[in-house]
Amino acid sequence: MALELNDLGFVTDNPSSAEAIAAAHENLRLEARKAQKVFGSCFLNVGFLAACLRDNYNYTREMMFLTKPKYEPVFEPSNSTLSLIGDAAIKINQAVPNYFNEENLRDLTGIEGGK
Repeated sequence: MALELNDLGFVTDNPSSAEAIAAAHENLRLEARKAQKVFGSCFLNVGFLAACLRDNYNYTREMMFLTKPKYEPVFEPSNSTLSLIGDAAIKINQAVPNYFNEENLRDLTGIEGGK
């Protein structure tokens, strides 16, 4: 599974900085992203079958390929990561107006904006 002891909660050394701790969790983050892709197609199939059973109707799968599951970010971003995302979003929106908006920034950071 490519998991280290640190990923399972067994500390084998003492990381010296926040960056070292984040790097130690990188393998786990990548594995979680892979799992989300695999689980996404499974959840779509379960939802499709549940809708067929609920409505007692044999739906076709023509539009299923257009459906994409949406997950929360694997890990909550740190303050420095949020700052980097904010700077990048501003620069990208200057080059491509309205590329980032409230919804896709929420998908990226997991943080809902105040209204």
